[in-house]
Amino acid sequence: MALNRSKNMKEEGLTATVALAMAFYEQTGLRELIDSKFDIDCRQKLTPGNAVKALIGDMMGLEGRRPLYSVHNPFKTAPNDLLFGEKVDIKSLGGTAFSRNLDQLFTLDLPGLTYECYELLARTYTLTSRVFNIDTTNWTITPVSKEADVEGAAVPERCGHAKDGHNDRLVYTLLSITDENGVVCYERPYDGSTMDCVMDRDAIEFLSENVDPKDVTLIGDCKFATEPLVELMIEKGFGFVTKCPKRFGQKAQERVIELVESKVMRPSSIRDGWEIYDTDMECNGTTLRFVAYRTSKDIDASVQYYREQGLKEANSLFNRFSSKMYNCEEDARRDLDEILSRHTDSAYIPHCDIVSVEVNKGYGHRGRPRKDEKPIIKTEYKVDVELEFDESIAKRMSKERNVRVLVTNLPRSDVDKDNLRDGATADAVLLSYLDQYLVEHAFRLMKDGMRIGRVYIHRPSRENAMSFVCSLATMMTDVIDHVLKSKGIDMTFCRIVDELSRLDLRYDRENGEEYLSGSSDSIDLFMDVVDALGIDTDHLIY
Repeated sequence: MALNRSKNMKEEGLTATVALAMAFYEQTGLRELIDSKFDIDCRQKLTPGNAVKALIGDMMGLEGRRPLYSVHNPFKTAPNDLLFGEKVDIKSLGGTAFSRNLDQLFTLDLPGLTYECYELLARTYTLTSRVFNIDTTNWTITPVSKEADVEGAAVPERCGHAKDGHNDRLVYTLLSITDENGVVCYERPYDGSTMDCVMDRDAIEFLSENVDPKDVTLIGDCKFATEPLVELMIEKGFGFVTKCPKRFGQKAQERVIELVESKVMRPSSIRDGWEIYDTDMECNGTTLRFVAYRTSKDIDASVQYYREQGLKEANSLFNRFSSKMYNCEEDARRDLDEILSRHTDSAYIPHCDIVSVEVNKGYGHRGRPRKDEKPIIKTEYKVDVELEFDESIAKRMSKERNVRVLVTNLPRSDVDKDNLRDGATADAVLLSYLDQYLVEHAFRLMKDGMRIGRVYIHRPSRENAMSFVCSLATMMTDVIDHVLKSKGIDMTFCRIVDELSRLDLRYDRENGEEYLSGSSDSIDLFMDVVDALGIDTDHLIY
């Protein structure tokens, strides 16, 4: 039987998840917010807000970032005049139009606009946060060199520690802030060689102008704990929790660990087997709070390390005795004592014994021995060594080695308050620091989900603007995930996109009707998601 083309050549539609992402963007007011930043020329068919809409629909609803010239692919049969403006057709969604819109976006304060978008979504879905997580990452691009095309554009440079291991490539550096719900609220690209302390200072300054510092706690990694940054956070009125690096506050970390070794750590309520210790210490004239902790996993891993690596190190010392012989017991004793003095910080106990051995030295001449001639027998000495692994020693060494220290200015409390600034137990301080993974989740989503480094754009200014689009797509995905979870839907938006890959949204222009085309299970899931997000199910295309 011959394969016929579709009977309805005027059928319009697009992938349902692309439409869903764009409907979320449109109905939350993000498109209107972005377009309000411009005096748009009436001759411009595709506005910046609608350009971002198309980029985000393609990025979130399908396979992540793709080249600008192919962004139009999902919209070949879509009612583009309804989605992006009455003047827009498929030819208006070309690479040139998106490039020009990226140029327009770059003229804005994009980090500030990112936060405005967050505030709009936070109001819409009643997201509140008194804790903000701050961290930095980088992503590589393939060009050999690149220079700024517009003043103020971040440019890629080699930094020597590319996250993907390609230190031969140029990198952009990105600072990110997430709220306590895991939602990206601020991101800013920097030159690839920008120092962490510079980016962290910018983040602190930005937040101090947009939140009430006396109500907010900042969470960061060890790069966040420098004396100038701690002084700045205290000066601005922020609370903070960060991992204490070795060089902070006249080696405060070493002093805390020494103190812990002479004290008994109490069990932590975070997880079974974890231990915690809480103390105060003066650093550079300021009294700060230090929370030391260790985990059962750390101890178990260290015991295994001491078992395997300790055996290698012990064998490298004592294996010399397996074949070496000594003329006298005194020489053997002297050599053994020297090796034992080097065998330190080990869980292996050497059981050593110097034994005499009768060695046949032959007859002292060539040829056959004479009649009744006896061989020369000489007494020599050897060291017998048997290594015994003592697990109790390994556990003790592991406990001493695996103490981690946090530094904070949060007031101590016997019970956790609603706001950490009003008082926090040691366990609450630890838990707030462990939530730093929320930023790492955002980085993974941006790199793997939105594929921020997948496509090379020649102009740094456009790359900067595209990073804003990727940040916004990440933020929207974070909000959707948070809302779905609160509504009892235990699926991420990325998984929903995968599950609904064969579901289409069709539009009957003649009757002005929208309908879904796909399996009943897919339609049911789509409707559950739309309802949870509060999106108008009768108006997904407009």
